[in-house]
Amino acid sequence: MLFGRELHPATTVAASTDWIEPLLAGAGGTVGGLVPNQYESYLRIFAPDADPEPIDGDWWSTYRQLFEVVASIGAEHTSSPQHAFYAIWEGHGFDSIVRSVAWKQEPIDASERLAREQERARVRSEGHRRAAAIRTELARWPSFDLPNRTHYLIEGSVTAVANVRHPGSDSWCNPDLFWPDDQRWFVATDVDIWSLYVGGTRQLISELAQSVPTRAEPIGLDAMIEMDH
Repeated sequence: MLFGRELHPATTVAASTDWIEPLLAGAGGTVGGLVPNQYESYLRIFAPDADPEPIDGDWWSTYRQLFEVVASIGAEHTSSPQHAFYAIWEGHGFDSIVRSVAWKQEPIDASERLAREQERARVRSEGHRRAAAIRTELARWPSFDLPNRTHYLIEGSVTAVANVRHPGSDSWCNPDLFWPDDQRWFVATDVDIWSLYVGGTRQLISELAQSVPTRAEPIGLDAMIEMDH
């Protein structure tokens, strides 16, 4: 599948997403404009620090681990751990990434220069074919609109968040939004930020605050969303 073997296109888009926008009562740029305003408590989970060196020396792996912890605890706070929704912004440019080839600047003869140009052309051509294939496939995936964003909607288990894949790649892709089918909680981030904003029961929020490997703090719906540095 395009977003990973454990994920598949959502089959019921309207029924699964129409509840979100009416509950985004907060002003733009606030937590209440990003997370539905129906929960008992809200939490900001900070992204991993770039310095000191994160776990395993890999920021992206540490960030993925953050989602895994949230999903593992969230799975215990829903009646539908095997049925969750993931929303991924369509503007990430999945269908426009084309690889290029670069060599060190060094003297080369005409035949080597020609060989390198041919290799660049081959890689570029393959990249354009790959991008076109992804574009065609993405057109088949369901999507839905929220203020200022259109998202692809995919389904899987709650813990499948660790296995969302970047289309056309084996690399992990973090969802912008995800929630279980019973809507007991909701996790949101955005292309412009890295922190996670979670709405849920007081018990869930308390457990998350004590368990995530990064800093976390309770937050109100009227709080402004800060850019992560």
